[in-house]
Amino acid sequence: MKRFFLLLTIALRMQAAFAQDLETIFERTKGAETPTYEQGMAYFRQLDQQFLQVQMRTMGVTDSGEPLHLLVISKDKNFDLAQQRKKGKAIFLIDNAIHPGEPDGVDACQMLLRNLLTSKDGLKLPDNVVLCVIPFYNIDGALNRNSTSRVNQNGPNSYGFRANGQNYDLNRDFVKADSRNAMAFAEIFHLVDPDVFVDTHVSNGADYQHVMTLIATQHSKLGGGLGPFLHTKMEPYLYEQMKAKGYPMTPYVTNFGPNVTKEGFSGFIDYPRYSTGFAAMFQTLGFMPETHMLKSYEQRVKSTYELLKIYLEFTVTNAQEIMRLRKADREAVRTQQEFPLAWKKNESRSRPIEFLGYEHGYKPSEVSSNRDCTTTAVSRFR
Repeated sequence: MKRFFLLLTIALRMQAAFAQDLETIFERTKGAETPTYEQGMAYFRQLDQQFLQVQMRTMGVTDSGEPLHLLVISKDKNFDLAQQRKKGKAIFLIDNAIHPGEPDGVDACQMLLRNLLTSKDGLKLPDNVVLCVIPFYNIDGALNRNSTSRVNQNGPNSYGFRANGQNYDLNRDFVKADSRNAMAFAEIFHLVDPDVFVDTHVSNGADYQHVMTLIATQHSKLGGGLGPFLHTKMEPYLYEQMKAKGYPMTPYVTNFGPNVTKEGFSGFIDYPRYSTGFAAMFQTLGFMPETHMLKSYEQRVKSTYELLKIYLEFTVTNAQEIMRLRKADREAVRTQQEFPLAWKKNESRSRPIEFLGYEHGYKPSEVSSNRDCTTTAVSRFR
């Protein structure tokens, strides 16, 4: 009996040490810090070493001279993506730190992968979806660490720089591929051929109550069967579930002025230089979630984590339909004779949305006595 008790005690201590060993820097610092590139990659390598369901691949070289990496997470330990697709499994790709000053997705993915692999927070690895993650896309910017290039952002304490080693904004370079990063990303994208693609970001500009905003591949550009599916089924589900989680979303805010309640938002045109426009060319459901820079880093990472969970849950539930629609749309494209190359906004059409903003007001400046704009009270409109 004593021997059994001793073995049980040792096992429990090992389990506790193992759990503590997988605590993220974000969790350890109570939401104050995000890992450096070296620390972040060490964590992802640890997952690769400890779990047979994880494989880390070294991919193409970036402008920093460092290679991109791809994590493949598969419940059945089969990492041949083409073979998994033939077996009827959907593929979900997450891209992090295209702007390393916006590292929310890195920390959210660390927690998501750990909880999937250890069956925590009600999560478990899905049978019908293979999850792929690019830990850091803009490695160059991640290595250029600072605390001032996003001075108005509310955490973390330090972070990477927006541009890459050539001072390019990689979220303008998907189709041009002027950077080695973009060339390496294209290699990954063609290898993975994702059914669902999420590119994590943080927004700048206007102030509002929402922690999370969203840019989705434009359903009209996606067309075929996937466009209506995205517009009438997937997007409503994302908004409903995030609201239920306590993070009501709004479409990406494009109006920074005081008359937003009268003027509304203008739709975001996702040209192929952006990730969502690039994904649309391959009949992939693409998303660019943008947390709000003025919210605390803890809030932003947790909302990103919850949204990634919802994406995964939706993909698991609707995997067969998504793959069927993609296949049909791709077959239709093979015989399509004309392709639109130029797009413009149709300002004659609009729809109501729920937006939790702030009422604008004016008061004299205590410094200059000029009437400067300020926020005074909360308002809500539909």
